[in-house]
Amino acid sequence: MFLVPGRAFVVILSAGALLATPASARGQTAALPVDNDPFLQALIDEALARSPDLHAAQSAIAAAQTATERARALPDPMVSITYTNDGWAPSLGSMPMTTLGFMVSQPLPYSGKRDLRASLAASQARQVEPALARARLALEGAVRRAYYGLLLARERQALTAEQRELLQQIEVVARARYAVGQGAQPDVLRVQTEVTRIEQRAIEQSAEAEVRVAELNRLLARPLDAPIDTAARLTLVPLAEPVEDALAQTRAVSPELHGAALAIEASTAAAALARRDLKPDFSVQAGYMNRGGLDAMWLAGVGITWPFNKKARESAVAEAEIRAKGGSHVVESLGLQLAYKTRERFTRAKSVEKLVALYDGGIIPQDQMTVESSITNYQTGGVPFLSVLEAMTSLYADRWTRAGLIADHARLRASLREASLDGGLEVSPASAPAPAAMSSAVSSGMGGGMGGK
Repeated sequence: MFLVPGRAFVVILSAGALLATPASARGQTAALPVDNDPFLQALIDEALARSPDLHAAQSAIAAAQTATERARALPDPMVSITYTNDGWAPSLGSMPMTTLGFMVSQPLPYSGKRDLRASLAASQARQVEPALARARLALEGAVRRAYYGLLLARERQALTAEQRELLQQIEVVARARYAVGQGAQPDVLRVQTEVTRIEQRAIEQSAEAEVRVAELNRLLARPLDAPIDTAARLTLVPLAEPVEDALAQTRAVSPELHGAALAIEASTAAAALARRDLKPDFSVQAGYMNRGGLDAMWLAGVGITWPFNKKARESAVAEAEIRAKGGSHVVESLGLQLAYKTRERFTRAKSVEKLVALYDGGIIPQDQMTVESSITNYQTGGVPFLSVLEAMTSLYADRWTRAGLIADHARLRASLREASLDGGLEVSPASAPAPAAMSSAVSSGMGGGMGGK
């Protein structure tokens, strides 16, 4: 039967009490729903206001809009000066056919062509707008995901610090028992190994937090080392709307669908202009001819540009009509892609909600009871020392995984808002071993611990 020294007994009890205490009672900041975080919204607003990419897209739209009036304008008139000489020697003023002429010619497109060209230019100018909308949505999504990554890194830093504190208390227990001959040296060595692993994880999460801060500052066009101080913590915000509402929302905000519709509009306008190009254009001319001392002469005329090569113009009409019809298939294809990505994200998010509920309602409470039971039985000699260590390691591995799941859920919500057709970074990398792997690593040392008693 184990005899636990008084000091070690107090330390074990304090460790169990710390595990059983809610996070909010340990001085941690109260959780704030990530979707209602005013600090995050301020970051998004700043990024939208300062992003050079958005400014470039806005300049492109402003430049494209100037093409409308240019397309509506009349063709430039042509002014010419001619000299006609009667005979070989200069004879202006002496010969009746010798003239110094000034000519003006103005092309006049067929009625309606200028309006159709302006309509086509306007449609083509509007095709730049989805690029700006996509840039805005992508920037907002990138800020959200980087922010959630920062919160995850800081959450895991807090978990790491808490686990380090408990392991240090356990190390005191192991050393005290070993000093009085009631414990085994492998117990002490094993705890020291776990403390070293915790330090490794702390370094990794510190670097991850620093990288996420730099990423956020880059998106906000700030100095990369500018501090980002927020009191928010990751918390699960379940999806309340059904998947049909999510599909309707993503279709409403999708720049790709809007761009495809604008492409159909532009192709329709191009087809109408191509059909009108089958009509002839006109021109008017006027001229004044000076004959020196003789009476002046003038002329006026009307010209017509007849579209004799109808096959070329008819092929342009056919091309524009085919493009307009093909655009409807593009819209259908984009709609299917968007529906798939939306349903995939929605399904994954609902799955994460079920997993988090499983962790909150089953796995983590069971882990805590296992820890408390292990501590109690260890104090009475019912289990070896490493059973306590294994139970604690499993508890923190599951809490680590739970934090990652909540971050994944937040990223999926951000992707639903973004309505993008690509995958993006929506799940957190597995930067820590799974609970089973951690438990296996702990269990590998149990034989040595029991043999030393």
